[in-house]
Amino acid sequence: MSIAVSAVVNPSRLLLAAIGGMCLGIVFGAALIGFGRIGEMPNYARVLTAGSCALVTFFAFYWAIKTRKTFRIDISDIGQIRLEEYIGTGDTSSLANVAGGKVLELLPDSTIWTHILLLRLRTEDNQIIILPILRDCVEKDAYRLLSIACRWIAAQNNRLEPKKSDL
Repeated sequence: MSIAVSAVVNPSRLLLAAIGGMCLGIVFGAALIGFGRIGEMPNYARVLTAGSCALVTFFAFYWAIKTRKTFRIDISDIGQIRLEEYIGTGDTSSLANVAGGKVLELLPDSTIWTHILLLRLRTEDNQIIILPILRDCVEKDAYRLLSIACRWIAAQNNRLEPKKSDL
């Protein structure tokens, strides 16, 4: 059986909805603080705290929207990972190599669960790329194949690491 897989990873709508829900909760809490429903603070401290929370929350949500990107991930038969980013808006014909055509390394602290893949990838110049992949990011079969390939790569990496007793 071959572990080779290639998939287009779109930005997750579920992840954006979860971030939006958390931001709404924080803004609601900031409003409660601002109107004096929570906490015993002087007026200037209450307004400053509520305004700071709201400002940081809006910035965080803007950043979450602004950093949404579409990638193509390629995993070869031997477990080499390459990542390319789609450039432009709506045009999937133009690709830019994220790591300059180099092979990325799957780090051991990557999270590989049944409903989410949180891949931490390292380039040869030690740049860390975090790629969240939820089920709504890729096609159903592609998600399953990506999950299997990442588990295989993680198992190979764990097997090659020296044990503490060997040192």
